[in-house]
Amino acid sequence: MTSTRETGGHGEWSPDAPADEADVLIALRFAERATRKAIAEELAGTVLHTGQELVLAKLLHHGSLPVARLAKVLDVEVPTATKTTQRMEAAGLVRRVKNTTDARQVGIELTDRGVELAHTVQEIYDRAGRRALAQLSPEDRRIMRNLLWTISMTLEPLSYE
Repeated sequence: MTSTRETGGHGEWSPDAPADEADVLIALRFAERATRKAIAEELAGTVLHTGQELVLAKLLHHGSLPVARLAKVLDVEVPTATKTTQRMEAAGLVRRVKNTTDARQVGIELTDRGVELAHTVQEIYDRAGRRALAQLSPEDRRIMRNLLWTISMTLEPLSYE
């Protein structure tokens, strides 16, 4: 059998064939691309643009966050987070709130509509996850999750909390 690289990402591949570093990274890129596409297709029925679902998820998890902190947890630049939250505020999904201890600080938090949509996003990710992982056992899923987090933390050790 040929490697993924040799087939250009198409054709037959053998799970028993050796996988060098490039083969693994190429497979990760294709998996990430397919995942993004599946999520984007599901989001098409919502008011969200791709990427905004991550803002909802982070705010649901963390609560109110200043824009700079939100940018950091999303791994984007502050101007990008600012523009995204402004669009989401105009759509009624988030609101700005003053910090009770520091009037100079403004946080971004979910509105009731944003919370509702964040739960919808979770359902979308659950559906897409079931589709993507349908052929993997629970043990395979656990191992894959752990391996992916290991790769992420190896490449960006200080980015994850």
